Amino acid sequence: MGAGGEAGTLASLDGSITGSIPVSCLSPCHGFNGVVAQFQTSVHYTEYLVNVSSATPETAWTETGEPCGNCHAIDGLQQRVTGNVGTTDDGGVVNLASGELQYRDPVTGAQLSASYLGTATVAEVYCTTCHAVTNANDPHKTGIPWTPGSFPLQIDEDGGAINIERSPSTAAVTGTQASGPAGGNFGPGSTCMWCHRSRVDVTNLLTTTGNPITSVYWGPHEGPQADLFTGKGGYQYAGQTYGEATHEQKLSCVDCHMVPIADNSNVPDHSFNPQLSACLGCHAGATSFDINGFETDVQSAMTQIETWFNGQGLLTRATVAPYAPLTTAELGDGNWAEDLPLPGGTIDGGLLTQNQAGALYNYILVARGGAFGIHNPKYIGEILYDSYAALSSLPLTAFPMRP
Repeated sequence: MGAGGEAGTLASLDGSITGSIPVSCLSPCHGFNGVVAQFQTSVHYTEYLVNVSSATPETAWTETGEPCGNCHAIDGLQQRVTGNVGTTDDGGVVNLASGELQYRDPVTGAQLSASYLGTATVAEVYCTTCHAVTNANDPHKTGIPWTPGSFPLQIDEDGGAINIERSPSTAAVTGTQASGPAGGNFGPGSTCMWCHRSRVDVTNLLTTTGNPITSVYWGPHEGPQADLFTGKGGYQYAGQTYGEATHEQKLSCVDCHMVPIADNSNVPDHSFNPQLSACLGCHAGATSFDINGFETDVQSAMTQIETWFNGQGLLTRATVAPYAPLTTAELGDGNWAEDLPLPGGTIDGGLLTQNQAGALYNYILVARGGAFGIHNPKYIGEILYDSYAALSSLPLTAFPMRP
C-alpha cells in the first residue's frame, strides 16, 4: 500500500471551494479493505439483505411488543442497555443489566422473554447496534477523524460478567453468571454475548413430569454460542461435573472472530470470520481448525445422536405440517443446524423424560452453536457424551470415554 494522497477539495454548487475531504475518512472505515467493506462480507449483512428482500421485510423482527427486536432491531442493544424492554411483571428481568432476557410471569408462572419496546423499522446488526454513536463522537457530524476508543461499545467492555439464561434451579428465573478470563469480564466479547445466546432457560423449560415437543421452535434459539463458550448454558446432568476449556479461560469472542488487520490500522476485522492465525499462538503448526481431530469427532458424535433421535421420529426439516423425519440423504449430511424438533414426537410412545429432553436440547444447542465444538471443546464433549448416555446407556463412538 502506497502513501496516502493529498486531501481533495469540496466545491459548492456555484464552484466555490467550501472545505476539504480528509484522507483519514478512508481509514479505517471507508477504504477498500476498511471496516465497511469487511462488514459487507459478514453474515450479519447477509441476513439483513435476505430480510429486506423477503415478502414481509423488517416487520417480523422489529415488531414492538415481540421479543425479536431485542437482538434483531438496529437499536436492540441500545434499548436493552437503557432498560427499555417490556415484561408482564413489575419486577421485570432479574439480570437485565448483564444481558438476561428471560423472566417468569407472576400470574401464570410461564417462562417468558422480555419484549422489544423500540420503534426501529430496520432489522440489521449495524455499526450503531454495537457502538454507542452520538452526535458528539460521530465523525460524520463532528468532522473529527476516528481515533482508537472514540466509538465506544453499547455494552461496557469493563462492565463485569454476563448472565447466561440457564438458571441454577427452578426456584427463580435468574440466569447463571458467567465470568471471563481469570474471573473477569469478557471485554468487547460481551457485546456479542448479549445476542448470541439460547434465549431459553433450559432449567425452567424442562419438567420432571414429561416434556411434549410443542413446535419446531422448541429448544434454544439460533446462534447460542455464548451458552457453549461459557460452559454454562447446556442441560447438565445430575451427578456430573462440567469443566472449562482453555478457550473460555483465556480468550473472548473477538480474539478469534475479530483479528486485527495490519494494513487497516490494526483495527479488528469486521467480517467476524474466525482466523486460523488466532490459533497458532497455542496450536503451533495447525493447518486447520480441526486440531487433534476434535471437529471430526464432534461431527461423528452429532451424526450418531441425530440418527438415534431420528429413529424415534423426533427430528424434521419441515417448518410447517405435514412433518416428516429426516430422509436417508439428510442423515449425516453435515447440516445439523437445520434439524428441527418434530412436533408431537415421542420416545417409545411416551413424552420425553427430563434427561431425554435435555439430550435433545443439547443436540440442538451444539448444532446451532456451530464450529463443531471449538467454542468450548471440553464442555461440548461432556454434554454430548452425557446426552447420548442418557438416551442409549452407551458411549459415543467418537468419545469412548467422557472428555
